[in-house]
Amino acid sequence: MGSSALSLTLLLMSLILAGLTQDLPRPTLTVTPDSVFTGERVSLKCVINSDHSDWRYEWNKDSTEVSERYTVNTNTLTIERSETSDAGRYTCKGHIDRRSVSSQSSFAVSLSVKALPRTTLTVTPDSPVFTGERVILKCVINSDHSDWRYEWYKGSVMLQTSERYTVNRDTLTIRGATASDQGQFWCRGHRDGRSVSSQSSSAVSLTVKDSPRSTLTVTPDSPVFTGERVNLTCVIESYSNWRQRNGLKYDRRYDWTPAWRPEWRYEWYKGSVMLQTSERYTVNRDTLTIRGATESDQDQFWCRGQKDERPKSSQSRSVSLTVKDLPRSTLTVTPDSPVFTGETVNLTCVINSNHSDWRYEWYKGGNNSVMLQTSERYTIDRDTLNIRGATESDQDQFWCRGQRDERPNSSQESERINLSVNGNRNWEVQIWA
Repeated sequence: MGSSALSLTLLLMSLILAGLTQDLPRPTLTVTPDSVFTGERVSLKCVINSDHSDWRYEWNKDSTEVSERYTVNTNTLTIERSETSDAGRYTCKGHIDRRSVSSQSSFAVSLSVKALPRTTLTVTPDSPVFTGERVILKCVINSDHSDWRYEWYKGSVMLQTSERYTVNRDTLTIRGATASDQGQFWCRGHRDGRSVSSQSSSAVSLTVKDSPRSTLTVTPDSPVFTGERVNLTCVIESYSNWRQRNGLKYDRRYDWTPAWRPEWRYEWYKGSVMLQTSERYTVNRDTLTIRGATESDQDQFWCRGQKDERPKSSQSRSVSLTVKDLPRSTLTVTPDSPVFTGETVNLTCVINSNHSDWRYEWYKGGNNSVMLQTSERYTIDRDTLNIRGATESDQDQFWCRGQRDERPNSSQESERINLSVNGNRNWEVQIWA
């Protein structure tokens, strides 16, 4: 055979071999998901576009046959719980038993396996917190993903938004901390559609201490009587007492004793209304004065101190102020109307009270009343005024009231009685309101 014929033969053979190689199918390899966290399940699927169905699949990771810890089911490789060592480049190809050829290798696909993201929990303000304070806990997940769904726990109980707790994704707010809020708080994140969560944060212990106590005193003691002057005083406990009561070590950040520390600002409340100095109320820092108490002053009174540094607030318990009317005085005249000149007239003052130590005061006159004393014609014997031999000069308004050293110090004034004396028997006795 000539050299030209040999060359043609070799060319034909190489073309045939090349054609056979090009006809070998190339698998398509997919990985789901392609970026995972440790512990997640991963599936790799090898699809060979061929009329044959009896392929036997070969799996490689970084050019090395995969280990036995992977689950292979025909054209699918499953990593049940991924580890960081599973990260790498994977390929697959197929073999047909009893044949000398295989498919081409798939193009390599990369699998990224990251450690679960760390979660950090922060608390503001720093623990211990004080009763009544607003506490904010923030959950920070160290991850590039923003679609985390946050879970909040106190101990083993998952928290939801409630009357006092507000859960807003990465933030938990406690409104008005109380001793019942003390405990271990922690958080973690989940991504929807994925089987694992972030790492749980370290538990943060929340300690709640009592705020400084305020004591509200009322002088005179309740009940008070109409017209009395009432003083309410707000006393905030000392720093040393508060610290010892809460078992705290000395901390200059909290000590409100030094003179250079801002003073407490006092707030006064009647029910839910904060009081200011007004026509009848005087607010002077730690003292509230009520001038001339009336029934409208009856209510729950309380006070609190405020300052800029923690602990910022001190609140008293409410004190109920009761206002009673002064005992009523009733004035009677004997004999019944009419009285005549020369008659003896007895006026009696009756005070509606359980007390017997009243000192009685007797008055004659209207706007310019004169207090009466025993005289030539008037005899005062405690609750009785005796007029001997009435004359026209006795015509006037009479009234009485009681005084005593203990509370109530005074009775109400009696109604005014107008005494008319007439020698022609036209005298009248009238009651004036």
